[in-house]
Amino acid sequence: MVNILANVGIMLMAVYFYLRTRTGWHDQDGGNKADIINSILLEVLVGIILMSFSTVVEGLRYDLRFLLFCFSAKYLDWRVTSSSILIMALFRFFWGFDQVAWLNLLAGIILAVTLPLLAAFIRNKWNNLLQLFILVSFCMWPTILLSNLLISDRSQAIQISLVMIVVGYGSVYIVYHFIFDLCYLIISASTDHLTGLKNVRTFHKELAAVEQRRKSVTLAVIDIDYFKDYNDCFGHDSGDATLKQLADVLNSETIAEATFYRIGGEEFALILENTQPTDAEKFVRHLQQTVEEKVFFATSGDPIALTISAGVAHHRNNESLKKTFKRADNALYQAKRSGRNKVMIALPH
Repeated sequence: MVNILANVGIMLMAVYFYLRTRTGWHDQDGGNKADIINSILLEVLVGIILMSFSTVVEGLRYDLRFLLFCFSAKYLDWRVTSSSILIMALFRFFWGFDQVAWLNLLAGIILAVTLPLLAAFIRNKWNNLLQLFILVSFCMWPTILLSNLLISDRSQAIQISLVMIVVGYGSVYIVYHFIFDLCYLIISASTDHLTGLKNVRTFHKELAAVEQRRKSVTLAVIDIDYFKDYNDCFGHDSGDATLKQLADVLNSETIAEATFYRIGGEEFALILENTQPTDAEKFVRHLQQTVEEKVFFATSGDPIALTISAGVAHHRNNESLKKTFKRADNALYQAKRSGRNKVMIALPH
């Protein structure tokens, strides 16, 4: 029981670090080399810890590595899963060099090849929990097969198999909901609850990450013109509805290189990476014109004519993005002082 609890605890820790490691890259979409290497190292480390908590019966080690492989196949890139399984299989082979070690090595090689293929095949066919149940079933079969082949006491082999099945499915169910709740908390902490856009906390965090990548960046600050007047005239509920409608416009007009954030009451920010300055300026002006031409609605159903002002700044060499953002913000105030419903481009200092 102690070993089982220890394994479950380690799995929960592993899932948490998985989520931390895969921030910014999605299921099976892969990541950069650093993401992949870090994930492999983490998974191997957790696997070794799991092996150290193993219960040994007639040379066979029982632990929750099969759960590790299951969640890896579901939530990480196939290169992480296959590499980790192979490395752990080799580690297990040299840990105990015997007939069982050879069989484990063979099972590890087969699993490293077939598990990512299975994960790819069932993806999007069923819900996430059912996919995990299928994957954990596949991950358990080598151990269950070896137990029935190598343990002379048939009743003991059956009992071990039943315990593995119960613990495997039960742990998948618990850890899946742990992941779901953790993802919800992460999304809640990084997303504006009203508009669904990323919030100001995420903006500053991602701005720092963009600065480290040292690529061409354009920043824009966008503000709704006369928003206080809309609130006074139609009420705060209509103001909130207007913000939601504007967020929908921003999402519908976005491009791959653009990310929008709500950084204040009626203020939004835009990060444009790897975009030529002229194209970035054209994109922001297109947004301004789109908002001007669109009809928004108050909660009463009354139409609202909305306009926005924007300040745009292109990042310069040897300039911090904090300073670039300040220039964009100053350009926004110039746009508002010069009559609003305009896009002003910040000049380099």
